[in-house]
Formats: sequence, C-alpha cells, structure tokens
Amino acid sequence: MISIIIPTYNEEAATKAVLENISLNKNIEVIVVDGGSPDNTIKIAGAYPVAIIKSEKNRAGQMNKGGESAQGEILLFLHADCALEAGALEAAERAIAKGFIGGAFSQRINSGKLIYRLIESSGNLRAGIFKIFYGDQAVFVRKDIFLKLGGFDKVDLFEDVLFSRKLKRQGRLCLLNKRVFSSPRRWERQGILKTTFINWLLGLGFILGFSTVALKKFYYDLR
Repeated sequence: MISIIIPTYNEEAATKAVLENISLNKNIEVIVVDGGSPDNTIKIAGAYPVAIIKSEKNRAGQMNKGGESAQGEILLFLHADCALEAGALEAAERAIAKGFIGGAFSQRINSGKLIYRLIESSGNLRAGIFKIFYGDQAVFVRKDIFLKLGGFDKVDLFEDVLFSRKLKRQGRLCLLNKRVFSSPRRWERQGILKTTFINWLLGLGFILGFSTVALKKFYYDLR
C-alpha cells in the first residue's frame, strides 16, 4: 500500500483539488499534516477519508510526522498544489517492485506558457541525471529506508535535496515518466524571471555551503 503524505499550511484553496485527485485511487492511505493553518484547510480535509495530523509549521517536520505514522510500505510526499497523473501510483509501485528504493515523477507546470517548458525540462534533466529531486516532483520512498535515514532533515530550505542525497547512498533511484502537475503560483506571484533567478541564487548558495537559515533569510529579504 502507498501512503500519501500532504504537508499543508493555509492551503484551503488547494486542499480540495488535491484530495479530489487522490480520491480516484483505491487501496491508499492519505495523511494531511497541517502546520497550524488559521484558514479552513483542516475543515476541508476533514470532509474526505483522510487522517489529519496537527504539527508545528515546518514542512520537513510535517512530512516526518506523516511518514512515521503511515501504514503503507511506500511513502509518497505530495505538495498540496500538485496533482498526480493517472497511473502514477501504479508506476511507483512497479518501480519499487523492480528494486528501486525510491524516486520521483516528471514535473509538468500547469500553464501553457512556453517558458515553463524550459523550466520543466531543466528540472527533469537534473533529476534524471543526478537523482536530486525537489518536493514538487512528489518524492516516493520505501518506508523502511525512510525510517532508517531518520526522514527529512528538519531545516528551513532544501530538505528535499538533502533527503535525495541521503537516498542516493542507500540504493537505486528513478525518475518516472508519469507526471506530477504543479501549480505555477509561486512563479506567477513574483514573476517568472525573478523567481527563477532567486531559485538559482539559492541553489548556488546551498552548493557553496551557506546555512539553510541564512538562505531562508536571504530569500525573504528578496521577496
């Protein structure tokens, strides 16, 4: 069984859509881990057959809580503003059955703008070659491996990259052709070029060894 863990904070606009998308699948467990949303996120989630866990606001910590309480042999971490392509869960199960310990899905941003095709292509190329996955690619992993690694590092940024690095040392990873559809909202909010430039600077800072605390401050200073 696959357990889908969705970390949320003020996601009332996205929660219904993501849960409707997931509800099309059978024999799954869905866990919403909320970081103290003051909006109606929990109320909306409560209308669906999901487990709801309350947590402090920290995406890595929220995902860890969900992963630790999950009953499935496979964990899949899905952002609230994302949706899985039909057949994605079955593809993940087949990958695990073939001996992969985890992986992610190819990203598709929900917009017709051509620049998003470039962003997707570069991200999918990175993930395919280096097996470094971002959270909006819906990372999945065997639960026993997740527990062995102690889950995600509880940091302010790049918990997904750090987790990918740990995973690579444990076994084979894969990027599946099945897609995860993600919202363009963060690019649209600040502008595509500005957001891409900020992401590039943050990635460079991370590679150079700046702390995630410093990078988070830098990020909010630029917003």
